[in-house]
Amino acid sequence: MALHANTSVDSNKLILGNYAIGVATVLTSGTSVGTGLTGWTNLGAGVITSFNHNVSRYDVQAGNAPDPIEGVAEETFTISGELIEYDAAVLASAFGGLLSANTTSTYVSVLNAGGKTELTPKSFKLFNNRIVSGVSVHTYVVVYKATITNGPQYTAKADDDTDPISTLSFELEGVLDSTRTAGDQLYAIHRWVNS
Repeated sequence: MALHANTSVDSNKLILGNYAIGVATVLTSGTSVGTGLTGWTNLGAGVITSFNHNVSRYDVQAGNAPDPIEGVAEETFTISGELIEYDAAVLASAFGGLLSANTTSTYVSVLNAGGKTELTPKSFKLFNNRIVSGVSVHTYVVVYKATITNGPQYTAKADDDTDPISTLSFELEGVLDSTRTAGDQLYAIHRWVNS
């Protein structure tokens, strides 16, 4: 009996490492998302901890028919992560109006929050570039229309902690963009290999 069900792994199909995170205004249908983060605001150093395509189904059973009617009631796409770089202007851009940023006369960066009642959706892009067996492999995930689901959340650490950098946790939720073609309204994962 074989030790493994698969006898090999295609390294061109692997996604290795983490992602750079970019934010931009909501992309219109047909707009090229480009390569890398050119034209996107880079959120800085951090880590993506999860991304999930969430599907809520509906199931209707008629009282006089044998087969239920099934379908998709709602779809969302959530991304969770942590940032370690603090830039008030970048955070204000990503948080879609929940936050604002300014600089005082002494060039102190100020992040302001509280009292906003509307969130402006943004497009988010996760970009990964790795060298696998001497070949450049690019992967990026684009969420067409999303908003941050929480305000900035920091966990403070002790001054003498072995890893004293505080992280800013975030979660964003992508929703369907009805201006796009059905089947391409939530997100896209692009992969290509350069030889």
